[in-house]
Amino acid sequence: MNRESVTAPKGFKTARIGDPRDLEAGVYWPQLQPYFLAPKFRTLRYRIEERAGGISAPGEAVALRGATGVGEFDVAYIADRLAATLTIANEGLPDYCLTAVSRGALDCTGIPGAKALPRIDERVGLMYRGVPGTRLSATGDHERLAVWIPAATLVQRLSALMGGPIERDLAFEPVFDWSAGAAQSLRRLLRLMTEELASPLPFAGNAIASQSFSDLVVYTLLHAIPHSHSQRLLQPTSPAIPGVVKRAEAFIRANVEAPLALHDVAEAAGCSVRSLQLGFRRFRDMTPLEAIRQARLAAARQALQSGDATGTVTDLALRFGFSNPGRFARMYQAAFGESPAAALRRKPSRSRRPG
Repeated sequence: MNRESVTAPKGFKTARIGDPRDLEAGVYWPQLQPYFLAPKFRTLRYRIEERAGGISAPGEAVALRGATGVGEFDVAYIADRLAATLTIANEGLPDYCLTAVSRGALDCTGIPGAKALPRIDERVGLMYRGVPGTRLSATGDHERLAVWIPAATLVQRLSALMGGPIERDLAFEPVFDWSAGAAQSLRRLLRLMTEELASPLPFAGNAIASQSFSDLVVYTLLHAIPHSHSQRLLQPTSPAIPGVVKRAEAFIRANVEAPLALHDVAEAAGCSVRSLQLGFRRFRDMTPLEAIRQARLAAARQALQSGDATGTVTDLALRFGFSNPGRFARMYQAAFGESPAAALRRKPSRSRRPG
């Protein structure tokens, strides 16, 4: 890895490290601010395992670190020219880490209760918790993406899926196949996330869009990666009755301009997230997220028809939680047979009350 060969994805704050001792001492952390500020991340310690040969040219980078964030997620990009080991030290950290290798390979040890794990490469993913003593040994010429997700976030979403508190700790099977079922959807979401982060204003700076995306990642992850509660998720459950679906729809319509998490919709409807999903599939032939999107499109149309819409198509898209104005315009056109731009051009003026 030389100065030109590897760069962090766009949108990441980066630290280029030329001296292996700087990597091991962690002196690069301040360069990643404002990300990974929490003291818990200082329990991540690196050690270079392959020093033979040294650095071939002055100024050549031995490692690259990138950092960013999406909602509650802390996202890291790691690239190492030499073989290096990450060890979780001291008291560790409570978060879970979803890891996707794009070059080279990893060997993971020290996960409580886990037997010898296969080598992790670009064909398989890794999901582990920041337990002290966990070690990730990377080959030379290695790259990976690591998404740190708070344990509380995963437990909250899993509890919402179950319709109540979970009875035992959430433990994932550490290694999973990216080509299997929902894992393909999860990997596509990670790619979409890196693409969005590369834009000048990720998710258009819109809290509604960011919340919807992180929610989608967490729920997809809970279905894609086997864990200690997967069997319970597979058990049949009674779908939501039409009244529950209607309550959910009323809540969605009342909050089309606010960030909406599925567990909030389920709570308002009086059911679990899983029952909500089953109810919408059975009675509306769509997912709750599709219902939220349709409600926001309908609200955008109502704003245009009533003269309540101001500004541009981009302004309208952001108001109703669409971070990509072009995608919003295509969905609007497909739903209503005209473009939002055309509707804006002929929008009625608000009548003034006589006074």
